[in-house]
Amino acid sequence: MGEGYTAAQKDTRTFGQQIGRLLDDLNRPDLQNIAIVYLQDAMRYFQRRPFFFNETDNTAIPSWAAATNYPQGSTITGVTGGVTYVFCALNSGLSDPATQPTWPSTIFTVPASPATPPPASGTAGTVNDNGGAPTGIIWANIGVFQTGIYTQLATVYNVNQYVPPIDYVSPSIVEVTWSLNIRKQMTMISYQDLRAYDVIRPTPPESYPTMWAWFQQQIYLWPYPNSFYPITLSYRSAPQLVTLTTDYNFWTTTAERLIRKYAQASIEREVLKDPQSAQVSMSAATEELNALRSQGIQMDNSGGAGIPASPW
Repeated sequence: MGEGYTAAQKDTRTFGQQIGRLLDDLNRPDLQNIAIVYLQDAMRYFQRRPFFFNETDNTAIPSWAAATNYPQGSTITGVTGGVTYVFCALNSGLSDPATQPTWPSTIFTVPASPATPPPASGTAGTVNDNGGAPTGIIWANIGVFQTGIYTQLATVYNVNQYVPPIDYVSPSIVEVTWSLNIRKQMTMISYQDLRAYDVIRPTPPESYPTMWAWFQQQIYLWPYPNSFYPITLSYRSAPQLVTLTTDYNFWTTTAERLIRKYAQASIEREVLKDPQSAQVSMSAATEELNALRSQGIQMDNSGGAGIPASPW
């Protein structure tokens, strides 16, 4: 569709420009190093807040990366024989520091219950990465890649707890794809309720999961999965900090004034010992925060009516 402005007019204000504006506001060009620290502190603080610009999901599947810690259930793409397959980490571990595995074209067969992953080294459809388990990874070929089916996380047979993405802050919905053409939203329950279900040992019921709970910074599922089911996480993320002066993201564009004024207030209060100026700067930061919240409400609700999201 048509745009109201061209790509050349896109907001690409950088971290360097944000630093410069903060120093101008303070009229203290000698505080550049302090300005960098306090701007990043402001970003860390507001990473914990919900905004319309930090909504994301985990549907973009990455390719293999060297020297990377992969949680159990992480999925990546690998190419062999000209075909792109999806591979799932059957255990948590560190990938090889340099050499990518030779990906097998054989699809891994899920063993009969109550087998516990990972399987023995050399099992058909698997490949060892960085020596395999326990410190490396055993990857399993779980199918030919199809857009819209697989995500960055898949269940692993007989495993019901999973680590979310590193930028995961707060969930919107959690869905399971239990057939190649059916994706279903799972019901969120309390961890106490999930533990009440989870009383049958050593072989709890297995199927595709229909419920989930949050505990110990992990996602718990019920029933136990009996295969590889893609999990779609729609969530609030924590936009990464900017470090280089040429970097830019939402903190230096959409929320630029919020971050700058909050950092200014902190410097005036803690470094310059000027509480009166700090109060004025904090009022400006609050004004900007309210404007961003209002914009989020208008985007989320018909006619701009609704209740603003609260801090986590």
